[in-house]
Parts: sequence; structure tokens; C-alpha cells
Amino acid sequence: MEQALLVSLEDNILMPRRMHLDYDDNTFLLMPCITNEYVSTKLISYCPGNKEIGKPSINAILVLNDSKTGEPLAVMDGSIITAFRTAAVGCIGIKYLAPAEINYLGIIGTGVQGLYQAIFASTLRNINEIWIYDESENSLKGFIDKINSRFPGITIHIANGSREVCSHSQVIISATNSASPVFPDDPDLFTGKTFIGIGSYKPECMEYPKSFFKQLDQIFVDTEHAKSESGDLITPVTKNWIKENEIYPIAKLIKGEQQLSNNQTRFFKSVGMALFDQYAARLVYEKLTDE
Repeated sequence: MEQALLVSLEDNILMPRRMHLDYDDNTFLLMPCITNEYVSTKLISYCPGNKEIGKPSINAILVLNDSKTGEPLAVMDGSIITAFRTAAVGCIGIKYLAPAEINYLGIIGTGVQGLYQAIFASTLRNINEIWIYDESENSLKGFIDKINSRFPGITIHIANGSREVCSHSQVIISATNSASPVFPDDPDLFTGKTFIGIGSYKPECMEYPKSFFKQLDQIFVDTEHAKSESGDLITPVTKNWIKENEIYPIAKLIKGEQQLSNNQTRFFKSVGMALFDQYAARLVYEKLTDE
């Protein structure tokens, strides 16, 4: 995913803005990307009502083609590709923004995305404790069972709310699709911590409150498209809580073209992009065809 981020700064890729189609409460996305080697196309659906019938909210399929001949090469489970690549991108935020010695992780939203964010973060850093919050007891239980099976040495705490998660965590990952902030508007909760925003991929969604943005002097994003897609960027800029020129592509930080400020309260906002899907798909495809 670091390679994909660096390539995203180049001009030799064709990646149009993803198409959003809203049908009642459901959202359907089309995410194409063309590079010198491959064409990837992901069709993804988000149907929040699926939770009530015991089905995943996110379903996706990904098709990989040869960009020179147009030949179809593979059809993949886009849901697992999305989960893995999004978790890897979240870890880039932790790698470059959070101190190396962190041990306490917070997760708001323990669905598929929250679970894989926790798994990947726990392989990147020496995590001893995870504080979690979700309104779904089934989601909490599934999260705990899967983390315990992979990381038996990690202690998991179920928090009473996001305030308790923040109070006990050094890095907090939010993975919800909330239309209103999931954190209290209390500046003391945020000071000196690293936040990774994975939810809020539409203008009407927003996970963070005003007092959070007022503490920031930098925001890092995975793609410039995020500025016009996420309410967690649109609203703070519109209301002058943060300036647009204080939002930077994290790829420039990786490349050394941008430096971190001395402010220890940090935020990485990810909305995803089709190039991530292609780089994840090509990793799977090339590993398979090399065997």
C-alpha cells in the first residue's frame, strides 16, 4: 500500500473518481483503475440493513484485466481485498504518525473494518491492550473471539463509550458510518494522541467533533479525493475549523516532501481509492501465478 500511495503521485495512472449510487439506505460504488500493467474494477455495495438479517453490510467483487490486451485475468472476493487493503492503509497512518512505543489501541466500531484494523495494527506495533466500543453486542463478541484466537496475549476491554476508549488509548481507530460525531466534543480527550479515521466516506458522514479539529495543525489523507468525499474534511474546512492547505497527502510525508509538525495530536483520514484495490489484487494474482 505504500507503493500504491507513492504511485498515486504520478501521472501514468487513470483513476476517475468512484461512482456513488444511493438507493434508499444502500450505497453502490464503482471503482476502476488503469495502470501500465492492469485494469482493476471493483463493484462494492454497502447495505447497513444487512446486520439485522445476519449478513455482512459490505459485499464486493473485483475483476483484474491485462491493460495491454484487455484479457480478463482474475475475479476476486472484493470484500476481503477491501478489508485487507484498508487495514494496511490504516497501518501506514500509524507507522508514520504514531510513536513507535505505543501499547494501547482503541477501536470505535468493531465490524469487519474495525477487526482487520486491529489485527494489522497489532502486527505493526507491540499492542498489549485494546479498548473497544460498539453498539452491537454481536459485533463486540465476534471481535473479541477473533482477536483472542490470533493474539492471546492482548487484553481486550469493552468500554462504556468512546470517551473511555480515548482515555485509555494512545492510537484510536474509528471505523463507523455515523452521520454525527462518535466522540464527545471535549478537547482533553484528543490531546497528544493519534487518530485514524476509516469511516465517513460520504459528505453527510462525520465521526469527529469540532474540538478535535481545532487541536490539529495538519491532517493527512490517502487521496486528494477525500477532500470532497468525506464529511470529516468537508465540514471542518467549510466551517474554518482547519484550513484546506493544512491537509496533505500522506504519500508526500512518506516521500519526505512534507514534514510532521511538533503537534502530537495527529490525524490520518482514509477514504480509499481504486489504486489500493489494484495493488492488493496484483499481489494476490502474481503470487498465485508464480506458484
